Amino acid sequence: MQKPSAAKECDIFLRARSTGSRSAKKTPPVNTAEANDMANVADVLKELKSLRSEFGSKLDGINNRLGDLANSISVLENNLGEVRHEVTANEKRIEEAEARIAATEEMLDKMETALAAAAKRLAYLEEKTVDLENRGRRKNIRLFGLKEGAEGKRPLLNFIHDMLPQWLDTGPDREFKLERAHRTLAPASLDRDRAVLIRFLSFQDREFVLRSTRHRDITHDGSKLGFAQDLSAETMRQRREFNGAKKLFVDMGNFRGFHLQPCKPRVLHNGKIHLFSSPQDAVDFHRKITAG
Repeated sequence: MQKPSAAKECDIFLRARSTGSRSAKKTPPVNTAEANDMANVADVLKELKSLRSEFGSKLDGINNRLGDLANSISVLENNLGEVRHEVTANEKRIEEAEARIAATEEMLDKMETALAAAAKRLAYLEEKTVDLENRGRRKNIRLFGLKEGAEGKRPLLNFIHDMLPQWLDTGPDREFKLERAHRTLAPASLDRDRAVLIRFLSFQDREFVLRSTRHRDITHDGSKLGFAQDLSAETMRQRREFNGAKKLFVDMGNFRGFHLQPCKPRVLHNGKIHLFSSPQDAVDFHRKITAG
């Protein structure tokens, strides 16, 4: 009867041992997990320390850069202050320059007005001067075509005085009173005879000579003589400008000489005298009347 109890004891001990062995086998996994957790925590702390150190270094760099940036901003602020000062000074100078320019423009306007008035006055005085010069020559005649030395040993004044009645065929009873007669002051030329300037004592004598020679062919020693009104150099220049237009109307038989002052050609058309201020106006008028 004792053998079965012994067997039971053996079973109890075996179960206890097996239970103990199982307990012993289950304990190590619990310790390993804790160790792993501790290791993981240590690694995390280590990483955090590394990140903290890295962040600290980066923050130090950022702080240094911010310091440099602050210094740069300070320099820029100083430069900006100088720029503002210069801009203010420039604005002041610009305002002064604008004021001077405005004053200069106003003065220029006044000067232009005064200059225009002076130019108008000058043109008027020039016209009056030319008119007075022509009036001073109103008793003069220019004689063209008389050969140099044709007067011989006699004074030129006496020679002209004696020859005028013969050239005009007026007879000995018609006497012309001359004030002076001389060659023009141009130097003598071998291929061209200088004109003779004749001044009459009476304007009526001068007009009689011009009218008498206008449609008469007069020669002396084989040379054809021409008598023309003595005019100022400016009037002659103005008349030369109309030479082309003048020829057009001379060919038509409509030219009636020049208006003396101001110098304008006179053209007869349909019983009316037309005056022209410029050669182009005269040419246009000729084209108009010939086209019609």
